[in-house]
Amino acid sequence: MLDILTLPVSPFSQNCRLLIHDEKRTAVVVDPGGNANLIVSALEQNEAQPVAIVLTHIHLDHVAAVGALLKKYPNLPIYGPQQDDASLLLALDQQSAAFGFAHTGSFTPQYVTDGQVLKLFPDASFKVLYTPGHTPGGVCYYCQEETFVLTGDTLFAGSIGRTDFPGGSFEDLITSIKSKLLVLPDETEVFSGHGPDSTIGAEKKSNPFL
Repeated sequence: MLDILTLPVSPFSQNCRLLIHDEKRTAVVVDPGGNANLIVSALEQNEAQPVAIVLTHIHLDHVAAVGALLKKYPNLPIYGPQQDDASLLLALDQQSAAFGFAHTGSFTPQYVTDGQVLKLFPDASFKVLYTPGHTPGGVCYYCQEETFVLTGDTLFAGSIGRTDFPGGSFEDLITSIKSKLLVLPDETEVFSGHGPDSTIGAEKKSNPFL
């Protein structure tokens, strides 16, 4: 039903995900952290029309291409993260300057809440899992129909997100992972913001942080 393309973008090799409906040819862009031209090219090559941008959290390497995508697709809605990341949105210009990035362009997301369900495809929905720790308003998105979860920088294969950035909390992150992610079925695929894919079962067994 959904074809999932992984595009490593930005100098941080962040995993931008394109979720493309194999019949409708509609697409959801997850965490476009840079290289807007690459993202647009991939959409066009796959004859896919984006219907939404979804954000797991507001760090530069996950949102830097949002402004450019909105110039190409001006009416595209932006969902996520949770409201507590609003202060990070206001600080994006400072983040850009600190890392030598060009201005990211302003955007206004529709903040999501824990348990909210986004019906972004006719036959696939995404349940919002509020997972603070890496950022105050970080979220993950669980697609039960396709048995995967988009974890952003909350959970990686064999690791977890950093908590030394402003608003980070190691205790909150571990609580989030154990209460919201490790309760998912073991076969659930973990699509994280950096690095290789995994499964919930594999992380339960071998992740040294858990």
